[in-house]
Amino acid sequence: MEGPRAARVDELPLVESLSNEVFRNFEDATQSMFQEFPDLFCEENIDNIRVIVEDGKPVSNINYLPGTVSIYGCNINIASLGGVATLKEYRGRGYASMLLDDCLNKMNKEGVDVLLISGDRRLYRNIGSMPAGLMYVYSITGNNGNKALNNLLNNYNTCNYNIREFNVQTSGQKCFEKLVDLYRQESIRFVRHYDKFYELLNSSKFVMKKSAQKKTYIIEDKGNYKAYFYMVIDGNTATIYDCAGPRELIIDACSKLIEEYGLESIKGRLMTYHQSAIDYCREKNIPLEEKRLSGTIKIVNFKGFMESLKQHFYEIYDNRFIDNLEFINDDKGACFSYNGYTCIIFDKAKLNDMIFGGAEVCREDFLPESNFDVFADFFSRVFPIPFVDPLSLNFI
Repeated sequence: MEGPRAARVDELPLVESLSNEVFRNFEDATQSMFQEFPDLFCEENIDNIRVIVEDGKPVSNINYLPGTVSIYGCNINIASLGGVATLKEYRGRGYASMLLDDCLNKMNKEGVDVLLISGDRRLYRNIGSMPAGLMYVYSITGNNGNKALNNLLNNYNTCNYNIREFNVQTSGQKCFEKLVDLYRQESIRFVRHYDKFYELLNSSKFVMKKSAQKKTYIIEDKGNYKAYFYMVIDGNTATIYDCAGPRELIIDACSKLIEEYGLESIKGRLMTYHQSAIDYCREKNIPLEEKRLSGTIKIVNFKGFMESLKQHFYEIYDNRFIDNLEFINDDKGACFSYNGYTCIIFDKAKLNDMIFGGAEVCREDFLPESNFDVFADFFSRVFPIPFVDPLSLNFI
């Protein structure tokens, strides 16, 4: 056995074959893993394509993509991890666990604070990765006589906005720059490098079948971009994977596309901080399903994560308290410290739920010696932390 280590350039075709054998082993597969995720599987990211080699070839690999999430202007160092694959005849040897530990050690050295993982399995739970946060899945249906659909169509037509398909290759640089500016107005977003954003929209992420097709739409008013969304149409249904701009406007525009393409439904996702859009769906009788965020999240560096959010805390809480607030990666758990008082939460699932999920913060979740009352008001005011939709185009 050789590894864990970074893949070599001449091994990339073998890594692609390994990934396709595990994830693209169905007849209707439209593209290889490398084609769908060009930002992940590339020479530029080769140090983060980790492999174990047996018999002269990579037999197990794991991959991650470093990045940044902006939360109200605070930059958080994150990594998106996925594409974990082991050839069938080499399974059961602990290779995936070895590779995952290797990645975590590397991330710690690189200053990654939060890890986003594409799945939820025991392998990830063993390192403290947990489902975190809530989202709402809305479904707009095209049933005949659907009053909700007709109301959305009326709203869309009243606004006099224009919806058109956007092709990143043919639309031109100025149009793409307007789309970039629109995305940058999102208060909670992935920080996307210009070239990578172009590459993302030019890829066919989430187009799993040959029969499916990707479409990107722009909603505009007299040449001003109001919103955009990236959608995959599979048969008579469609799913929105990435978007920017007012979600209510996107929901209205979906009714137009249902009418135009004769679709049965279009589904999209709303984060909990999209409260006005959530209220809009309820007002218009659009079905909403409350679900956990896709995949799992691990706080790799609690102290680094909280320190990165301190400016946000200053904007919403007593500054004298924040001045004297410290965050400590304690052996017993995640520790909040203030003027000699401490509050330590030892359960990773409870920590995730408190920070991301908005679960009620209880004294029982902390160590018995914790000074819970000193921090209770702070916890209730600053948590949950709004976070990105991990199923958007940046996620593996």
